[in-house]
Amino acid sequence: MPIQPHDKPGCAPNVKPTPGFTLIELLVVIAIIAILAAMLLPVLGQAKLKAQGIYCLNNLKQLQVAVTMYTDDNRQKLPDNPGTFYPPPAGPLNWVYGKMTWDSALGANPQNTNTAWLTSGEVGPYVAKNPGVYKCPADLYPGARGPRVRSYSMNGFVGDVANVANWINGQATHAWKRFLKTGDVASLGASKLWVLLDECPDSINDGLFSVRMQPDATARWTDVPAATHNGAGGFSFADGHAEIKKWLDGNTLAPVRHRVGMGCPDNEQYSPDDIAWLQQRTTRAQ
Repeated sequence: MPIQPHDKPGCAPNVKPTPGFTLIELLVVIAIIAILAAMLLPVLGQAKLKAQGIYCLNNLKQLQVAVTMYTDDNRQKLPDNPGTFYPPPAGPLNWVYGKMTWDSALGANPQNTNTAWLTSGEVGPYVAKNPGVYKCPADLYPGARGPRVRSYSMNGFVGDVANVANWINGQATHAWKRFLKTGDVASLGASKLWVLLDECPDSINDGLFSVRMQPDATARWTDVPAATHNGAGGFSFADGHAEIKKWLDGNTLAPVRHRVGMGCPDNEQYSPDDIAWLQQRTTRAQ
């Protein structure tokens, strides 16, 4: 058999070299990847926000079920909501204990991270003492010693054994309906009465959320609902359902400031559309 040239000793096969990427081609590929990443990031961000909203609704539903179970075991009495935060014997019975604040390393508030106080409230045994259900996943603003344990508060007129909500409204008597037993709920409607909400991290303190019921601009925020779900906040209702409410007014949509010792800067602000929506679902005149 004749010897081919490439079979001869010392002869290399005639192979064409494989061309590599030019610098321009490499830059084009990098630019395409950057464009695709820029297109995907907002989608991923929206998916994350949606997942947080679903998680928050699940927490609120669990807490609402716990409220219902508590009433079933206590002759239809709703959990106490006296607007205080110390457990007995220093304070009265309460659906939840502990006061959330912004603190500093020099004056850290141990209640911010005290899950034992959180779950020792009247509702605690009905959530299997699981502290995670008290915390909204969109509440990403920690105290000095880490994440605070509670994001949710209760309607000031629900379980208002001390008549705090009427007092906040300037009424020493009972001008506005308080909901102390499940039978009281029918006067407004179980599907309409909100029980628990996601409170603004700047505003949250004790477990009572107060709403001024005046029909004009004097009905300013005393506590402020959260807008951490892309301008919306979560609610549970007496019939067991939960929903995310999209806010309309700029004062309600103000960003979280996280200023130590400053309180909520949105207190005493007027949000006409959002306050009216909340009033309709909070209570009614006696």
